[in-house]
Amino acid sequence: MSRLSRGCLRCRQRHVKCDEGKPSCQRCIKRNEVCEGYRDESTIVFRYETKKVIERGNVTAFSSRPAVSTQRPRRKSWSSEDASSQASTTFIDPSDFTKEELAGLNLPKPFPWVKTTPAHLRPSPENELVDRFLDKYVIYPCSESSSPGFLEHLPCLFKDVNVKGRFALRWAVRAAAYADCSTAQESEALANKAFHCYGMSLSALGDSLSAAGKVPDDYDLMTTVMLDIFETLFTDNPAMRGAHAQGMAQILRLRGPDQIYNPRGWSLFRLAHHRIQKQQLAYNRKFLDGSEEWLGQLDDAVPSVSLEKDAARIGQTCQRARNLQEALVNGNSSTSEVLNMVHEPVQLDKEVVSWWEKREWSYKTLNVSDLPEFDVSVRPLTKTIQLHGDLWMAYEWNYHRAARLIAYQQLVRCLATTIEKANSGDPATESMRILVEQFTDTIRMLAEEVLSTVPQSFGDIDHLGHVHNHRTGPPRCRGIGGYLLLWPIRIIKSEECSTTEEQQRSGQIVLDRIREYTGMKLHLGSLSSV
Repeated sequence: MSRLSRGCLRCRQRHVKCDEGKPSCQRCIKRNEVCEGYRDESTIVFRYETKKVIERGNVTAFSSRPAVSTQRPRRKSWSSEDASSQASTTFIDPSDFTKEELAGLNLPKPFPWVKTTPAHLRPSPENELVDRFLDKYVIYPCSESSSPGFLEHLPCLFKDVNVKGRFALRWAVRAAAYADCSTAQESEALANKAFHCYGMSLSALGDSLSAAGKVPDDYDLMTTVMLDIFETLFTDNPAMRGAHAQGMAQILRLRGPDQIYNPRGWSLFRLAHHRIQKQQLAYNRKFLDGSEEWLGQLDDAVPSVSLEKDAARIGQTCQRARNLQEALVNGNSSTSEVLNMVHEPVQLDKEVVSWWEKREWSYKTLNVSDLPEFDVSVRPLTKTIQLHGDLWMAYEWNYHRAARLIAYQQLVRCLATTIEKANSGDPATESMRILVEQFTDTIRMLAEEVLSTVPQSFGDIDHLGHVHNHRTGPPRCRGIGGYLLLWPIRIIKSEECSTTEEQQRSGQIVLDRIREYTGMKLHLGSLSSV
């Protein structure tokens, strides 16, 4: 008979040698995981001591934190099945609400389909707010022909954050959830609590990443994504602009190329890479080292892969255009070099838009005049409306349009500088003026297409063309729709963009709605209009 392993449960599941350390083995400690116990020495029956080990780990994690007498003992939130069990040890989570904070909190029914919820089955107030935030901002994959999702792994990751080394994600999610709720309730106390959680998350993330020999895991990367979302919507410090996009880039580098070889790793890579490329395009950030090699391992036949690769190529084109413009200003370039460079990205643009011919990326275009009357506060700003398969598909299109818009705007600047520097009577000048007009028309066409996705993004009309009845309440997707529109709308309304005055006014109207729906207006005031 083969010898039964006396290693811990996790080591046995992984089929690796366990040092059988008590209470936790060294492998689990190095992986920042809960060591879930050993076989009973007398009966060789595995003891079900998971809860005891988790409680012991939680007490250790918070032993250095001062307890606040006005706070409630923290409840377990990773499983609703634990609600009825009696915990032998309690501890204080500083992100939990105090009694005073709870007194000013007004929460709706957690389960609207039942008349009343028994007290022992009702989620904690903290978890209720997190659940509401996840319901508003998470987009789940629907099918192979639909979107891959947005933050779709966050709910699963959040269930595992009651372990030492993962509290950063717990507090980052709670910070976003509290700030989102403070918008609806106009609660300054709740907003202060959100920023308190934000600060704790930053500190905990720093501790996690500074551990000797630590390779950033999924929890670290998702924490950085959540902090970036929080800072985008709720902080007014210009110095923080792009700070966590740079942090994401560093984490992706440390995680290496293997991260794309599992579904969750690829999803998180795509989520972070999206944000990084936005920063590169908008603020001329350095291209992510190693990403070309990683993207080269991906299959071009997958639509989301094509989008990432195309955006990367557009970003490289913008960088070359910026370098050329700088050379023109310094007198180190010529008209012929500019014309040669301009035709290259034009051809690239023709290639990268070819993915819209695939069935999964198709959309409908409806005339507003053929639709039922919209509520006056959400009346469409364009004569036509685009209806995509879902909200994420509309975002993917706008992400690509915004990248192309930035590229064409950079080409216009480069040509304008060349015309200004050209000698009088240069025959190429007229050709460059014609190109400027053509590129300006393309910019305005792209801006109009982005604006035509606004009704669906805000939930004023669904993918089937049904206009939302606002008398029944606001659409559920307003928050996430506003967040996804934020980047392209800010580009459109920029004074530096060659969009029309009417498009810039429309962009400001949309931005005002984004500020209201996401809470930016309440938290940032006039700063959110920038």
